[in-house]
Amino acid sequence: MAGLALALVICLTILLSGKSTGDPDLQTGVAAVYPETGTWPFAQARADFYQLDAGVPASADAPILTSMVRVTLHFFGDGFDSLKILSVTSLLGCVLLVAFALVRRRGEAVAILAALVVALQPTLLPWASVPNTVPLAALSVLALAWLAGARWKPAPWLALFLCGLLQWGISPLILVVAPACWIEGARRSIPRQLRPEGWVLTFLAAAILLSLRQIGADSISLATGLTGSTDLYRSAAVPSIFGSDPGWLLTVIAVLIAGPRGRDARFRPLRMTLVAGLLPWILAGTFPVFPLVVLIPVGVLLTIDLLAARGRTVVATATLNGVGPRVALSLFVVTSLLVASIASSVSADSQVRIAMSMGLSVVGLAIVLAIRSGLNRSQGVWLAVAATVAFCLPLNLHRIAHEQGHWQRSREGLERLLPPGAAVGGRWAHGLVGGSGRRATVEVDTDHVILPFEEEIDGLILEHYSLFGDHQVLVRRSGVPSGTFEVACALQESGMRSEARSDLALLLRSDPACSAAWERFALLLLEDGIEDLAAECLFFSLQGDPDRASCHSLLAQLYIKQGKEREALHHLLRSRDHASTAGILSREGALSLEGRR
Repeated sequence: MAGLALALVICLTILLSGKSTGDPDLQTGVAAVYPETGTWPFAQARADFYQLDAGVPASADAPILTSMVRVTLHFFGDGFDSLKILSVTSLLGCVLLVAFALVRRRGEAVAILAALVVALQPTLLPWASVPNTVPLAALSVLALAWLAGARWKPAPWLALFLCGLLQWGISPLILVVAPACWIEGARRSIPRQLRPEGWVLTFLAAAILLSLRQIGADSISLATGLTGSTDLYRSAAVPSIFGSDPGWLLTVIAVLIAGPRGRDARFRPLRMTLVAGLLPWILAGTFPVFPLVVLIPVGVLLTIDLLAARGRTVVATATLNGVGPRVALSLFVVTSLLVASIASSVSADSQVRIAMSMGLSVVGLAIVLAIRSGLNRSQGVWLAVAATVAFCLPLNLHRIAHEQGHWQRSREGLERLLPPGAAVGGRWAHGLVGGSGRRATVEVDTDHVILPFEEEIDGLILEHYSLFGDHQVLVRRSGVPSGTFEVACALQESGMRSEARSDLALLLRSDPACSAAWERFALLLLEDGIEDLAAECLFFSLQGDPDRASCHSLLAQLYIKQGKEREALHHLLRSRDHASTAGILSREGALSLEGRR
């Protein structure tokens, strides 16, 4: 029965992480740091696969990860789904390792519950839906901390050696487990009666960090250094975990305060890893999602282990006797589950995510109190399973159902816009050329360059992207246009609108799904004052890309000009052009179409 339940959890994990089309989740911080969490090592392996110039800094190479990706590409072929295999299998590894760590200690029911929580974790799961190194780093941190707690004496030093090897060869984030391995190894090297325990280690670490800060050390630099981060991971550019999963953070802190410190040798390095990962950021006064996301499996493991300890006091020392408290707490749990299921199924807004994260922690606390008041322990485990499913499953299903595949459509659109073999440069180039044989580089000295949108851009703008919350443009910086779409854009730029329309018509006849071509055709019609046909072209463009911001903005301008304020407001909101929303309410008339080429 336990094996069947675990198999269902594994299938659910593969479904939720593999079904995603690859769009990162902005609320969990995936977008803000996507290039620095694996794109360059993937690009190195892809360049070896195609025998192309990698175009990545030598310092960014991760040799072990590159070898793993190279083998994956040779076995499964080049493509976005092939690279996702590493992320999905790493998440499955976290699920199985957490279940294995708890099955003998707390029983099969608690182990399955822990596996389900990791599988549905609303912050870690989106990372496993895109190619990156975060799930692999999280699995490495969990495995090394578990290894460091083994009974044989050299285990911490072996874990420390593997930590250094993996943080060099896979991801620098794995360095977060090094302090725990070093401390556990040092503890085992001194006489038993002199070994520090629990709070002594925490206070000692805090005293060292405070002393370093008093002599002038920067708190953020200390935090990024101790957690394996680099200058790429500055907290100012990374969202806070309070914007996505504050309940997990608060629960972990509560576990570190109320947990069984120093009594379980196998779990001691796990607790010290959490302390080493959280304490520097606590002293720095900030809690970035990244790199704290790699600590989520460790935090889930210790949280479930603590909640499963029925005889341990978590909140109050008094036992709640009688039928009344049990009924009241059970009703509270059931009501919370009902509200959570309804709320999370109708919206994926960030405020709902925060409420669900906090609510899951509150319901977990209510379940513990219900068990302490006399509720059967097995019933408590099933209530915890129901709470996890009710809170986390609708959110993840909503995320998958409402993903529009911007990143995937941008890659497909690139093949329609540029001639075969054309090279692309810029920060996002390696992501856009995935699945093709195009050469890509982080340098911007190529003909086609992806640049952040600015007021003045030198070159012929071909396409607008909304990548990870930032407005990017594809520009031909130099050379003679060679593709049909590029020629049409150049003709429009030079004022030859009829010739440009003819080229776009030929392109759309052969490829009616090219959203960029429909939008460009609409711009040409608007320049000639043909607004009705232009609106039709914009709607055709939105059929292939429903969240195309530039098309929504143009439609909003047309509706403003026609006095249709409700429709204009709808398209302005879809275009995320909130600064222009006030223009509708003030009835100031149409916005200018100049400069939209």
